[in-house]
Amino acid sequence: MPRSAFAAWFAGCLVAVATVAAIPSQAQSPACAAAAHYKIVRLPLRPARINRAGVIAGTTEDHSAARWTQKTGLHEVELPPGLTADQALGLNNAGDITGAATQEGTNQAVAFVVAQSKFSRLSAAPSRALAINDAGDAVGQGSPGPVLWHRQKAITLAGCCGGVAHAINSRGQVVGQLNDQQGHYHAFRWDAAHKLRSIPMPPAADSTALAINNSGDILLQSFIPNAVYLRRARKNIELHLAPEVASQPLALNDCDVIVGEFGAASDFYHAFVWDQANGFRDMNQLIGSGTGWNLESALDVNDRGEIIGVGDFGNEQDVGVLLVPDRDAKTTKDSVKPR
Repeated sequence: MPRSAFAAWFAGCLVAVATVAAIPSQAQSPACAAAAHYKIVRLPLRPARINRAGVIAGTTEDHSAARWTQKTGLHEVELPPGLTADQALGLNNAGDITGAATQEGTNQAVAFVVAQSKFSRLSAAPSRALAINDAGDAVGQGSPGPVLWHRQKAITLAGCCGGVAHAINSRGQVVGQLNDQQGHYHAFRWDAAHKLRSIPMPPAADSTALAINNSGDILLQSFIPNAVYLRRARKNIELHLAPEVASQPLALNDCDVIVGEFGAASDFYHAFVWDQANGFRDMNQLIGSGTGWNLESALDVNDRGEIIGVGDFGNEQDVGVLLVPDRDAKTTKDSVKPR
């Protein structure tokens, strides 16, 4: 759900949740499980995605899509004539970027992909490409709704009334939300063999599928009733996150580590991380005291456990950060309790 919609929804209701539901055990590699302490690396862009190799895609202050690594620094995407500002929204393990660029003179956003340094428009109509898998297939939002770009050719997945495809994994499985004629929206899953299928959710709930990993595990959120789920082995496992206020999950990795933001309103958001071993934790409790940082949102996590997000540092707001697990650091039990 867009932040503006989430904030409006949250103004009407606070969610109080308690203990974590039992989850079937799944082996976790120490390399990708959530750490007890993180080192902060300041970024020269607002990050959107991080891949397995630590490459980060995001958008600069000058509204240019860019790629960044600690080794090579920042490289902005060069736009062809007719396009102005652009933003990076998706990234695969090859370093290919998807996103949306603005058409000169119309202010309409159009989907694009940058593969092997070559920029290609995916559509001339209003659209956004939100994710890309390692095969180069991209998904996002077009007209009239969720769209898959296979070999850069658009395939409308379904829908009379709009919707969006949020994510695609290495197996070509797509998830998102589909709108209906009554103004409700429902989580869906799509693949080439089975086409579009609704994901079972509580009756009468609006719902969305936010992410899917390469194991096929899906991050779900429902509204009225309000809940967050991890769908594993065809079962929805409810996750209880912030104990007093609503949580907005945003991403998960192949180890089912989940990151996002929580708080009473956007001015008070804190970044969080959740994993099966440690449960829900405020990331501000995992960076040590006296850093000067207030981490507001965790946007993505890779399989090395590296997390990207944004935070405030002194008088600077919405600064991009990379959070690198510091597995040698010693952290007391009390220092990782959620606020």
